[in-house]
Amino acid sequence: MFRVAFEVRLLAVLAALLATGPSWAVTVPPEGACPPYALESEPGRTAQEDVVPPQLRVGERIDMSRLRQIRGYLPPEVWARRDLFFYEGMRLEIGPCHRRYPAPEFFRNATRKNAGQVDLDSEGNLIGYEGEGMPFPPETIGDDAPEAGQQWAWNYRYRYMGAGFRGPFRIVHVDPRKGKGSRYEGTFALVPLHGIPGLLSSEPGGYRFAAGGKFDKPAIARGVAWRQLRPRDVDKNYKRSDDLFVWIPEQRKVRRAPPQSVDGLFMPTYQRGQMGDAGVMALPGGGTRVPDASLGVIEHQRRGFVGLVLRPNAYGFHLVRVQDVLAPINSNGFGYPGDPDRSYGPTGLSLANDRWELRRAVVLRGAQRDPDRIVQSVTLYVDVLTGQPLYFVSRRKNHLIYEIGILMGKFSADDPLQARWVGNDEGSGVILPVAAAFFVAGGEGWLRESFDLRSDPPDKDELTNLTTTKQLHRGR
Repeated sequence: MFRVAFEVRLLAVLAALLATGPSWAVTVPPEGACPPYALESEPGRTAQEDVVPPQLRVGERIDMSRLRQIRGYLPPEVWARRDLFFYEGMRLEIGPCHRRYPAPEFFRNATRKNAGQVDLDSEGNLIGYEGEGMPFPPETIGDDAPEAGQQWAWNYRYRYMGAGFRGPFRIVHVDPRKGKGSRYEGTFALVPLHGIPGLLSSEPGGYRFAAGGKFDKPAIARGVAWRQLRPRDVDKNYKRSDDLFVWIPEQRKVRRAPPQSVDGLFMPTYQRGQMGDAGVMALPGGGTRVPDASLGVIEHQRRGFVGLVLRPNAYGFHLVRVQDVLAPINSNGFGYPGDPDRSYGPTGLSLANDRWELRRAVVLRGAQRDPDRIVQSVTLYVDVLTGQPLYFVSRRKNHLIYEIGILMGKFSADDPLQARWVGNDEGSGVILPVAAAFFVAGGEGWLRESFDLRSDPPDKDELTNLTTTKQLHRGR
């Protein structure tokens, strides 16, 4: 009798636990909550004696003398290289804590509908996703779920990006010991081809997005133009190559890039290599040596738009931790092209002269599935509320750091000049990728500025131009 009663009670407890479902991986404090967290333990102190700094106050300035106060809000890789990313005389302003940046209602509805409809297979591929909303509603991702990291990575990939990003950009090559170096200017576009009201064509040719651009300056890069089309099949097979095309001015022809699994956004080798003995060309940075200059141009170069888009199934992601970080998710400053002389500190890699906000982030670490790739692992700091990448760290086979990047955004709804379009509700908007600063192993780095981006749907001619090579054949 006692045994039966005990078993009944045990079954009731188990049923109650199952009914609650998995616990959420993340909860975000209320908007405006800036708690005085214990950030670090000094040598010789116990956990109970942790230094608790004053509560972060919106509008206060952090200079180098107070930088240690925010150490716990920065990735350790960034803190270790703080002399690159911060500098004496900077004016880092504390912005709102946990501000909400809402996506439009159509996107939120699509995300809710994906609950129970979208899944992952054993290799981290995306199953059942139709291209609308985030694949996995954040509140359904359990912190005890082994696939939580992979689900967050897919949400980052398919975060709300409006109708994409279009506008001018500048890439500055940086030697931190000398400051700014070569500058390259052009125009760029990334347009999702699914799930956007007002888009004139939906997934032409079965592609998930179209991207491309053209360099205008300097003479060494002028005229190089490219297109990138990502097939929807990539979601189920990371080895599926993007369709890549590059216009080579010297040859007056379009070259199709060889099959290659570009993790993110393609960037041609816009720095022409130097011809050496026997007509062999050495690519910038000690890259591949090839006998044909045109082959060098169509090689992928990790500059400019690293970290904005990845193939999540190319990595095995896991959730490392949840961490509050300070990050420039919504810049209140300006840069190229409106302010081409903006200061980025003596190293040329500092985004600290701007507003940085407290954000709750999931820290994701992904192990590359292809052992022959240069980058063998990545660590992403992804904003919980928006899916926006905040920090990016990559490593080589030997686990040594290859890249450290800080990504800066700007909320489109804060700009009254941003175009209104169908589906873009009042107060909703997209985080535009207006800048990024990357340190690269070997002592170099690069800075990308693109402060004049738009995210409304392109017109018919623009979309046709991006999804075909018709204009590319004319060097456009």
